[in-house]
Amino acid sequence: MKNTLGRMFRSYVTTIMLVLTGSLAWQTPADATDPAQDENLAYAIGVQSYINSFPLMDLYRTMWETSFDPKRGHDRTLNEFFMFDRLVTSDDDWVVTPNNDTIFLRAFMDLRKEPIILVIPPMGDRPYWFPIGDMHHDIDANLAWDTVGSRGGAFAFCPPGWEGVLPDGVKRVDVGTPFIWTLGRLAVSGPEDVPAAVALQRQTRLVPLNLWGTDQVTRPRPDPTGYLRLTRADLTDARTYFTSLNELLRTTPRQGNASDEAMRGWLREIGMEPSARFDWEALSTETRRGLERATVDAHRILARRQQRVMPVINQWQIVRLDRRMSGEPVIAASGAMLGLLWNPVEINGYDITFFDGSGARLDGSKRYVLRLDPPPPVKAFWSVTMYSAETSRLVPNPVNRYSVGDRTPGIVYGEGGNVDVFIQHEIPSDPKERANWLPAPAGPFYLVLRHYSPLPAIVTGDWLPPPVVAR
Repeated sequence: MKNTLGRMFRSYVTTIMLVLTGSLAWQTPADATDPAQDENLAYAIGVQSYINSFPLMDLYRTMWETSFDPKRGHDRTLNEFFMFDRLVTSDDDWVVTPNNDTIFLRAFMDLRKEPIILVIPPMGDRPYWFPIGDMHHDIDANLAWDTVGSRGGAFAFCPPGWEGVLPDGVKRVDVGTPFIWTLGRLAVSGPEDVPAAVALQRQTRLVPLNLWGTDQVTRPRPDPTGYLRLTRADLTDARTYFTSLNELLRTTPRQGNASDEAMRGWLREIGMEPSARFDWEALSTETRRGLERATVDAHRILARRQQRVMPVINQWQIVRLDRRMSGEPVIAASGAMLGLLWNPVEINGYDITFFDGSGARLDGSKRYVLRLDPPPPVKAFWSVTMYSAETSRLVPNPVNRYSVGDRTPGIVYGEGGNVDVFIQHEIPSDPKERANWLPAPAGPFYLVLRHYSPLPAIVTGDWLPPPVVAR
């Protein structure tokens, strides 16, 4: 199953590139002798580099907005945790497609000065996961209850090229870029379990290497002026996008990555030398026009592909992500647009659908049932979560229920162990349907089926989600 999915992923990338190449052939003859004067060459390079770099750019944009933007709504910054100590609701907009199963510990770290040490306290029997990712959204480590164990530990994140001695008892974790991220998750069995999970959350720490062993760790105070400013609006502005990309490629390099080296060769054709500052004004009118077109079209491609970017079975996108997703640029970029800070398959798999079994778009004006027979086989837990297709956020509803899963209080199972999830806007009149009700908005929506610490049947494709059926 995994090899088949990989071949399908690569075919998507190939198809996109062939379509782009074919669309250029008839526009104007390639008669420019200077690459800087060829609008179509700049366009082709711009589309490829935009798609390839989108996870880097959107991750950095998230880092800047959550660490430095004065409108961020909290006082956390780099090298410290923003602890989200409650379950996410429909009022939260800090990340798209969030889960409602765990509490979070989010951190972006700047390792250019020294390693940062993550301290995970003893967690008992509570499942937890700390994916450690680079700025291209590749996963460098998975520090979790089923890899590290219930006793936790101390782990030093070391940037490329760092050489030094770590304290006794601290394990080294090598990462791919000088900036990294983690979105730690602690499982929560409903609102009543939140206080116990929060107590463990608050014992989880980030400690700079030079402060290891001291009685008190002072809060970091990074200077915002020392960091590139990047906002969501900048992702669709060609001048800002490519100028910012040049700076990030110079400040957050990956060593020995073949894909990055190939892309640098293309970027040199449009005057973007990785070792030098990029000057948009020095570009020819043709090159600027090509990059402007490319930014619009590449962003549009990703926005449309996110609804069909993965292999589709029973109208569900079957998302089983490898740790090194940057090698599949269309998949990685579309995934970043749909929901940043995702997990590799060993942490959890995702099934995503915008459609019912007949191919019609899911809409709250209709009623549906999802029969899980059997439910997803997992070591931890599973859930089905509802999202507005218009906002990519959780959907407000009168019972404040955003997901249904094996931990939903009062969930009703069939005689054979199956679970029927009833999906509609209005409250069901039948008590059994009401117990398994997943409230929908009045308009279009999509669903995400998550399976945490999946058993082999999910990884291999022996278990697959059934279609959502209109009633």
